[in-house]
Amino acid sequence: MDLGLKQKLLALGTKKLLIGAGAAVALLGAVGVAAETGTLISPSPSPTATASTTAASASTLPGANAGGKNVVQVVNRSDGAFRVDGKVQLNRIPAPNAGPVNLAMAYSQCTNCQTLALALQINLISTHTNNVQPQNAATAVNVQCSGCLTVARAIQYNISVDDPTNVPPSVNQLVARMKAELARIKTSSPSLADAESRFNGVIAQFRDLAVDLKDSRDEQTASTTPGATPMPSSTPDSTTSPSPSDTVSAAPTPTTSP
Repeated sequence: MDLGLKQKLLALGTKKLLIGAGAAVALLGAVGVAAETGTLISPSPSPTATASTTAASASTLPGANAGGKNVVQVVNRSDGAFRVDGKVQLNRIPAPNAGPVNLAMAYSQCTNCQTLALALQINLISTHTNNVQPQNAATAVNVQCSGCLTVARAIQYNISVDDPTNVPPSVNQLVARMKAELARIKTSSPSLADAESRFNGVIAQFRDLAVDLKDSRDEQTASTTPGATPMPSSTPDSTTSPSPSDTVSAAPTPTTSP
C-alpha cells in the first residue's frame, strides 16, 4: 500500500475506522477499494473499463449498495497474547446491483503479541446483474508495539450464478469448512502462523472456486505504523458487523445523481 494512502487511511482510521462497521463502510465508499488487492485507493478520475462486470466503474454506474456488509475488527492490548476473531458471511444477491463489502481490521498496542482479524465473505451474484462493485480490503495497524505481529485478512468470493437462492453444493461445503476452521482457530490455535495455515488449507480444497477469489492481506511488524495514533481505551476488543451470516439482499432500483 502506498505510504501516502496509508497515512490518509490512518488519519481517518485509527480513531474512526476501527470504531464500528458503519464508519468502516463509509470510509470504503469515500476512499475507494481495489477488490483484487484489497488496497485502499483514491478514486480515479478516468477509470479504465474492462469486459468484466466485477470491475464496473463507480463513475459510470449507480451505487451498488445491495449485498452484505461483513466488517471484522480485532484490537489487542494484552502483552504476550494471541488475539484472533473473524466471521464467515454468505450473501445471495439478485439483480440489478451487487455491492458487497468485506473488511478486516486488526490493531495492536502491546508487547510480544499477535493479532489476527479474518473477514470471510462468499457472494452469490445473479448472472443478470450488470452493476457489480464488490469491495474487499484488509488493514493492520501497530501503535507503540514491541515484538508485535499484526495481520488483517479479507477473503471474498464473488460467484456468478443463475439463481442466487440456490446455493451450489461446493459453496455450502466451503461455508461449513470455513466456519468449522474459524471455530477451531478461536479456541485452539497456538499462533498466528498456524491459524493462517489452517485457513489456507481450506482455500486450497476449493480450487474450482479460485477464479472467483479475492484475497487481501495486510501485515504490520513495525513498532508504530506510520501515521497511526493510539485508539480510545473504550474501543471494544472485538466487533463484527451485525448483518446475518446468510443474507438474501434486495437490490435497489438504480438511480442517477442529479
